[in-house]
Amino acid sequence: MMNFEFLPNEILLDIFEYLNGIDLLRAFYGHNSRFNLLLYNQFQSYRFDLLSCSKHQFDIICKQHLPFISSRVTTLTLSDNEDTPGQINQLFSYIPSFRQFIHLRSLSILHVPSYHTLIKIADELHYLSNLTRLKLNICRFGNNQVNLQLVVNSIWSLPKLINCHFTVWDNEQQTFTLPTKLSISLKTVYIVGQKFKWNQIYPLFECTSRLEYLRIFITPFDNNHYQSSPIPTLIKLNIACYRMSDTSKMISFLKNVPNLRHLEISMAFNLINGYQWEQIIRSYLPKLKIFNLSMFDQFPDDQNIEERANELINSFQSSF
Repeated sequence: MMNFEFLPNEILLDIFEYLNGIDLLRAFYGHNSRFNLLLYNQFQSYRFDLLSCSKHQFDIICKQHLPFISSRVTTLTLSDNEDTPGQINQLFSYIPSFRQFIHLRSLSILHVPSYHTLIKIADELHYLSNLTRLKLNICRFGNNQVNLQLVVNSIWSLPKLINCHFTVWDNEQQTFTLPTKLSISLKTVYIVGQKFKWNQIYPLFECTSRLEYLRIFITPFDNNHYQSSPIPTLIKLNIACYRMSDTSKMISFLKNVPNLRHLEISMAFNLINGYQWEQIIRSYLPKLKIFNLSMFDQFPDDQNIEERANELINSFQSSF
């Protein structure tokens, strides 16, 4: 530590940028008044990843430091997993509101333990006017019926949000709740654990006018009408479709994303062969650069499985 004391403030502040807030405060706070002043008065970009933080360290951060530096926290990661039980609600016991995190740009909250906590988070999001990245991971809430409209609307109302990863782990996959708010900032939406219907896709883009990257799972046996309308903003798509009633909706959707450059698709039980994919890409996806395809199917025992498999594989053997 003696060598650090001879460094100018500008160099020390640059070094601080590379450290997690926990390690930074543990290493430098309390050694001398100069370090303390730098940490509390001049350093502007605290990043706290509390995923592996001990209860003792967490209490020190929240009691001793956060009241003085919360306005300069830019990244915060919390979790209620088995290693850090109760962490999310403990933070709210120390810091009752997100109002203090005025410069927070990235927030990850994993394993939200209860519907009550989820609603508390949703109610607080509007204070985070500078947030650009949100990752929200919701646990199973038992038999409680979960209404996610408030949560989704709170997310879509964040004025600077660009990237949203939204995961809901539930025994029964619910259909995604479309926002009734408009976002002109969101570019990446990553939905896991909830199902989409074909007729929800275009309304999602109407609510998210700058959306470039989308990851979704299409509900099996969805017979809803697909609204065929151009979606020029979409550049990257990750989509899973299992047990489709037919492939026409998928093809119709791909006809309307002419600027798509990256396509990752998982299909099962209703497949599109290589000849069809060649026609789709040549005709409708002129800008496609990356194409990752995963397919799965089962055949009755009385069918020639090897012959069917060879036919499918051969369809992908063209020069294209």
